[in-house]
Amino acid sequence: MIEQEAAINLMYLMELSEDPASTARYFEELNQYLSDEGCTFFDGPLPTLLKPQFLTVEQVNRLDHVVKFISSALGKLIDLYLEDTDLRAMMQFSDAENKFFAIDPGYKVPLVISRLDAFMSGYDIKFLEFNCDSPAGSSYADVIESAFKALLEKMSVLKRWQIDYVNRQEHLLNALLQCYAEFRSQHTQFPEKPTIAIVDWDDVMTASEFGLLQNFISKRGYNTIVTSPQQFEIKGDQMVAVGEVVHLIYRRVITRELIDKRSEAEDFISGIKDHLACVVNPFRSFIVGNKKILAALTDERFHHIFSQTERDVITSTIPWTKVLSDTKVVYQGFRVDLKPFVIDNQEKLVLKAAVSYGGKDVFLGRETDPQKWASVVDQHIDSEAWVVQEYTPIPQEMFPVIESDNVNFKLKKVNLNPWAFLGRYCGAISRISDDSIVNVSQGGGIIPTICFRKRKHQL
Repeated sequence: MIEQEAAINLMYLMELSEDPASTARYFEELNQYLSDEGCTFFDGPLPTLLKPQFLTVEQVNRLDHVVKFISSALGKLIDLYLEDTDLRAMMQFSDAENKFFAIDPGYKVPLVISRLDAFMSGYDIKFLEFNCDSPAGSSYADVIESAFKALLEKMSVLKRWQIDYVNRQEHLLNALLQCYAEFRSQHTQFPEKPTIAIVDWDDVMTASEFGLLQNFISKRGYNTIVTSPQQFEIKGDQMVAVGEVVHLIYRRVITRELIDKRSEAEDFISGIKDHLACVVNPFRSFIVGNKKILAALTDERFHHIFSQTERDVITSTIPWTKVLSDTKVVYQGFRVDLKPFVIDNQEKLVLKAAVSYGGKDVFLGRETDPQKWASVVDQHIDSEAWVVQEYTPIPQEMFPVIESDNVNFKLKKVNLNPWAFLGRYCGAISRISDDSIVNVSQGGGIIPTICFRKRKHQL
């Protein structure tokens, strides 16, 4: 932790410790705000703790730089996948998936909305995976940041600091509308002001977020509905859902799930294919949501598509990652047989399913029984559907834990999740957990990621 970051964290925690009763009241007010605003997860407020992750301006500048060039590299890999047999063979997508990827979205940018999950320690950033298909959390992040804004205004320690806030939903809406404008330039029958549909299955855990975003977009003057793929039907040359003609679809439904249930959503899929509505993200964004893409980023066969700056960012931010297979690979300059190397060096490694989310199917070598580790390797070595990645130390920070009117301080593991809209850094959110697999679906929590700077002295 760098000096300024350490200073604000220490002063913040000290102020919370000085008045436990007020701190407990702050936490109660925070949870009540989240509940009142509909920022919920399952049956309660979104799980959180009473401290943001503070980032300096210099750390945010570092994030802005690496997000820009990792995003551009991912976009180039999507374009390459559509024409390169080596990359297609490596990724092993099904024929059904490839048919979805071939659908032209009607705009040039292949990756519009992404969340790039990372560990950040000081200025060092390591990306562990990319959520590029239908990433959740931007509306949650804005609401929880608003809740903390009210809290931070009460704290004397922050009178020394200026806090910079980010409206991720505004950036998201702008990205949707930019894609729609480009789509509409080729399909002039569409209105300038679209009706927007937020689309996912009815029973997903993050459904409360859709209402938050619907409310935000509606206040900006756009008719917005929340619906599911099954509700769409084609009427003439229009896509209609719950009685509304839809022009712009914010796709939250996961591509693989849609493929599995495509018989339930034939009109939804056909309408997108026939350009009866603009959809964001395009289905091809799923290509770089597969964890094998981290191996592709560092594969010399594909380096020719990247600029020197992109290669430098890849080298500094992507941990050593390989597709789990019975082959030879290079590790720190040495050529090794991958299977025995993975078995013998499990303390240094992590095994992950290439397509999985919610923190599932992840095994940290240092926390896994050796027999279980070997069993996972044996079970998946031939499928080439898993990756092995070099372990990255998990940052930890001290957080207040309120129990009754007592304030205790406990170390929590933290990961950082920067957003990229149209390839630009647009704020972040952080997740915390007692476990090494830091994920809200696995019992973790969410805290705002806030940039701070010293206030200028005024005469």
